[in-house]
Amino acid sequence: MNKKFFALLLAALMILPAFASCSNSGSNTEDQAPAPAAESPDPSAADAETEPAEDVNSRLAEKDDLPEADFGGRDFIVFGSDEEGFGVYIYTEEMNGEGVNDAVYQRNLTVEERFNAKTVYSGVATYGTCSSQITAAVASGDSESFDLVQYHVVSSSGNAMKGEYLNWYDIPHVDFTRSWWSRSNIDDLTIAGRCYLAIGDFALSSVGRSYVMLYDKDEAKNYQLEPFYTVVKEGRWTIDALRNVCSVVYTDANGNGKEDEGDYFGLGTDSYSNLNTYLWACDNQIFSRDDTGELEFRYYSEHLVDVYDACWNLINQTPGVYKKGEHKAGMKLFAQNGTLTCNAYLDGTISFLADFEHEYGVIPYPKLNEAQAEYKTMVDGNHEAMSVIIAEPELEFVGIMCEALCAESYKQVMPAYFDVCLKQRYAQSPEDAEMMDLCVNARVFDLGYVYDNWKGVSFYFQDLLVDANHPDITSFYKKREKVANKYYSKVVELFENGN
Repeated sequence: MNKKFFALLLAALMILPAFASCSNSGSNTEDQAPAPAAESPDPSAADAETEPAEDVNSRLAEKDDLPEADFGGRDFIVFGSDEEGFGVYIYTEEMNGEGVNDAVYQRNLTVEERFNAKTVYSGVATYGTCSSQITAAVASGDSESFDLVQYHVVSSSGNAMKGEYLNWYDIPHVDFTRSWWSRSNIDDLTIAGRCYLAIGDFALSSVGRSYVMLYDKDEAKNYQLEPFYTVVKEGRWTIDALRNVCSVVYTDANGNGKEDEGDYFGLGTDSYSNLNTYLWACDNQIFSRDDTGELEFRYYSEHLVDVYDACWNLINQTPGVYKKGEHKAGMKLFAQNGTLTCNAYLDGTISFLADFEHEYGVIPYPKLNEAQAEYKTMVDGNHEAMSVIIAEPELEFVGIMCEALCAESYKQVMPAYFDVCLKQRYAQSPEDAEMMDLCVNARVFDLGYVYDNWKGVSFYFQDLLVDANHPDITSFYKKREKVANKYYSKVVELFENGN
């Protein structure tokens, strides 16, 4: 298959976006025309080592404004499920030379030495066990077994719906306006001055499980595609742009006349939350603000139909799209050099691309169209949210420790984590750092998803997209509309009436 022929055809069809890259080596920036591999680095790259480093320094310089306190050497116990192995982001026994591990250790030591309180982790094996133990602690008034709950957001919403968590606004010293808390805590997860599930940088999985797209830099150059950085920055990375890439890049590599795993694809994806993310990427939240500024259940609209039609056509009617009903299928094929792009989450770059021989980049999910103002993404439902059970009596202690751990995660752990994802981020180009930040800042924590508990509408989108015989979302939703309205009315009542 002549790649140059396809590159010329692609140029006639589209202008392809390129976005920030998460590369194995930083020999040149991507925001320029493709060049021979032996080309000398851009002289401006000298600034690349200092600009991202300044970002680290600005993080360290930001004060948390917490009061002095001495908690007498007591433990601050974080409780959750370690089913996904996230416990290492909360506590580690010693430094071992690995960046994130050592940053977690140093963060905990910083907080311990400042407040004379040690962070410890009390994890259980499964989500279900975690949920039932929270319920038991609330029922018995147990305030000693743990101080903070941090686990699977969709599962934890079930405990919230039972009234088992405190309102974060009643916990002193917690300031959602600070850099280490997600802005969604205020914009998307608060109603009537109440918030029960919060997202902060101490919950590192809420960063790691952010959905992004990966692309193969080497193959993008081989196909002579317009730099991804440029098109993303100019707002031209859309569903149609991705469709054009898939149509042009696809190669029947094994020559058997059908699309299968022996071919080269434009896009690889699994059939689960990889697909679900397109709903939020195309700016269709389940809960959004009405004309008065109040959050309300607003899932179905003409916009939803447009989003579904565009995504269904991408997944089911576009040559060069590989999808498989297996978790992480797209990432796996990408790691085997089988796709140009794939749907993935950030910590997939760590686990799947450690031995990837090509340079790779991280780009956002596409927008619905160029009229959409911002790129957006979601975070997989197995990420951790932070909560405090109603039996907890020592809110001064909890508030100071939560704020301090989030602040120090922002300062110490996040840079180390980005460094791992980007393979030495701070030795790379400023574009690498810029685009990584763009992806993380594009996260949406939709109240309708966070409080879904597998009873809402959050998973309709992925279930339908995999069905090549179901091009219509309207009839599917109308059959379930009454049930959805009833459930989300209960969610709103939780906030309006309190525990």
